[in-house]
Amino acid sequence: MEKPAMEEVGQRVLPRSKGHKKTKSLTKLRKSEWKIALIYALPALLLLLLFRFWPLLFGVYISFWKWSFVPEEFLGFGNYVRMFTKDFVYYDPLFGWQIGDLAQSILVTIYYAVGTIPIALVLSFFIAYFLFNYFKKVGQGVFRTIFFLPYITSQVAAILVFKWIFHPNVGVANAALEKVGIPAQAWLTDPEPIFSKILTMVGLNWPESLPIELGGPSLALLIIMLFAIWSSIGFNVLIMLAGLSNIPKNLYEAAKVDGANVYHLMRYITFPLLSPTLFLLLIVSVMGAFESFNAFYVFSGGEGGPLGSTMSLPLYIFRNFYVYKQVGYASALSVLLFLILFLLTWLQRKVLEKRVHYER
Repeated sequence: MEKPAMEEVGQRVLPRSKGHKKTKSLTKLRKSEWKIALIYALPALLLLLLFRFWPLLFGVYISFWKWSFVPEEFLGFGNYVRMFTKDFVYYDPLFGWQIGDLAQSILVTIYYAVGTIPIALVLSFFIAYFLFNYFKKVGQGVFRTIFFLPYITSQVAAILVFKWIFHPNVGVANAALEKVGIPAQAWLTDPEPIFSKILTMVGLNWPESLPIELGGPSLALLIIMLFAIWSSIGFNVLIMLAGLSNIPKNLYEAAKVDGANVYHLMRYITFPLLSPTLFLLLIVSVMGAFESFNAFYVFSGGEGGPLGSTMSLPLYIFRNFYVYKQVGYASALSVLLFLILFLLTWLQRKVLEKRVHYER
């Protein structure tokens, strides 16, 4: 009779367990599966390296150079020093400290994000909630299509319609204002910040000690914000409807039996269970706002006017790259935009994700 294989453990001699060979075979199987999975994923990984990570690393490399069409001079951190000195704030002998072009473009982008994201998300939630609860069987598909149309409509074509509506001479908006006795507005050619305009209306002036750029978005920027809200609602509504449909109906029924009203249902069931969807939309909206380019370019004709009041950070990067041919500086600005988005995403996850209710 064959003796079982033995293993020495210290001074004791124990028989090998039968599962020892099975463990080895499972380990070999997992290694082979991992290799097969890597082979299948390799084409996608190569595409990511080629079109995502390599351009990112090459852009960082270019940002250390004075670069037009070819590298001209190694500047080290010169482009980054320029960003945070004369292009951020500078001293004017007549007017004192002034905001530079880069700081103004960041302010415009912040105004745009703050003015569009909360309004778009709140409106989208109420529209989605209304459609989900009152158009469950009849008309929900039709209304989904209606609200989603602005999102899939060509932005350039839609912007041209908006520019016609808010044209200072032949626009429908001014014609409507004149009908109710309100003076016509310059709209897309008005660079004055909205808070400064309000102070002027009540007989006050903007403080000379403060840069005028701190007076809020211009009227031209408000029109771009209005367009952004109109065009983004459809996508938000569709995603929120999907999130609402995943909430179990029996929770609402049980709460109604206990006497819960609409507010209680929304506060204690809808918002907590919809929070992952809202959190996702918030992150996507912030990234979209800071990367927005088409609307700013078409509304301003690529100039960022009037007086830089619609010069967003992506448009500022574009102009430095294609108009001024400062490729190295534009690359440094792109790195700055990447860092801003990374920091904002990290802050949102750090602060807000604790309030998100994930089902387990």
